[in-house]
Amino acid sequence: MGYLELLRVLGEEAAREARDVRAAAERERAAILARAREEAAAAREALVIRARAEADARRRSQLESLALERERALLVERRRLLADLHGEVLQRLRTSGTPELDARLLAELLPEVGDGPFEVVVDPGGEEPVRAALAAAGPGVAARATVRAAPERRGGVAVVAGRRVLDDTLPARLERAWPELEAALATILGEG
Repeated sequence: MGYLELLRVLGEEAAREARDVRAAAERERAAILARAREEAAAAREALVIRARAEADARRRSQLESLALERERALLVERRRLLADLHGEVLQRLRTSGTPELDARLLAELLPEVGDGPFEVVVDPGGEEPVRAALAAAGPGVAARATVRAAPERRGGVAVVAGRRVLDDTLPARLERAWPELEAALATILGEG
């Protein structure tokens, strides 16, 4: 083999090796690009998932905040309605007293009065029917009682026996019953 032949074989060998190196470099470049694309896609997917999760969390938080605000507004409105109802009922009760009702309420209180003197406070104009009810209550009851008119109508009676005040006016009865009534009414309002 001559020098020229050797140079030609070496040139072919160098060209083949260069092709192999270029092919290997191309395969490595393709693998690196594929890995980079996969990593970029995974990073992009992670960012999208995180952004969706954050957006969902913000949306849930806003919905919860809106629901809480709505509940608060409903509660305020229910409280206002109950307060209006309480005021209306109280106003109507003040004008709902009758001599018959006063006599029944007085009969409820007399067992608690004791044996001493007592005072019965009634709506203006209700003094005589209450005196008649006291006379009918039993011997000596009317003699221990003083009857006087309240400054204004309230419905019902109040009895003062010593230091004790037995308030059986309709507004006082409402105030005693109101916590239970209010709870029941709030439940009804909540269902509506």
